[in-house]
Amino acid sequence: MPMNPTRARNILPAILGLMLLITWLGSLGRFWWPFDLLAHFRLQYVLGCVAIGVFAWLRRHSRTAACAGASCVWNVWLIVSIPGSGFAPPGAPSAQKPLRVLTFNVLITNPQRKAVVEHILSTDADIVCLIELDQSWRKDLEPLYRKYPQHADGLSFGNFSVACFTRLPMGRFEILDVPTLVVHLEHEGRPLTFIGAHPPRPFGEQNSQERKRHIRELAALLKPMDGEVILACDLNSTPWCEGMRLLMEQSGMAFNSVPPVWVPTWGRDGPLMIPIDHVLVKGGLMVRKREVGPDLGSDHRSVLVEITR
Repeated sequence: MPMNPTRARNILPAILGLMLLITWLGSLGRFWWPFDLLAHFRLQYVLGCVAIGVFAWLRRHSRTAACAGASCVWNVWLIVSIPGSGFAPPGAPSAQKPLRVLTFNVLITNPQRKAVVEHILSTDADIVCLIELDQSWRKDLEPLYRKYPQHADGLSFGNFSVACFTRLPMGRFEILDVPTLVVHLEHEGRPLTFIGAHPPRPFGEQNSQERKRHIRELAALLKPMDGEVILACDLNSTPWCEGMRLLMEQSGMAFNSVPPVWVPTWGRDGPLMIPIDHVLVKGGLMVRKREVGPDLGSDHRSVLVEITR
């Protein structure tokens, strides 16, 4: 039986209003984990709000169009106002050689392992942080072991494993059961602490709580650290979600990035693409360049940054 046209006209604004409400609920992530899950898709919300606004305006639903406009502005503001993104460095540009850092969640079941290793070698990074690999990767990583005399890895954590390869002088390193890899390096005569981490995905209440616990422990580890510190991670958190807010507020870490950090690194071949792979710094460091790598068989893309003081 066909729906009454009058009823259809009444239902349509309600449906559009519900869709717009979702874009606002993502700002309440500190109160309930499903709300924080909604926070990750700000880029998609901008497009959705524009589409809803145009459609509502054409159908003369002025209130819905106004709500869509306000929702679009709100989501754009959250994206462009990420703390430390689009960072403007004070004074003249640094003349020092930048420190090149690559982080890449390679996907434990990736069939393109040779291409992954070739890409890593081509970046000529000073520090390489690889995430989500296991013992079966060890043979494939032999070219990296040869190029980088200093390395540390915790391959026993499976999907949450982290490995570090570097040409910088390395002191001690620690593999914490979070899991987090802490590597003490030396760069241009100064101590440098490098940390690689991979919290769980926030799908489901238990995983969401586990991710929050990991982030709090990571922040507690980072907060008392003096000097120059670099954190490279698949944080499973976008720059505008509750997990990232907790990390930055409680650790003292920041993006300090001249380029924007909202460019997606996960799911780039689909409509749900989001930025969840990050490099954060503190101790007077600044990210002056940021590049997202090609599709190499993983659901993530690599992130290559250049860091200066």
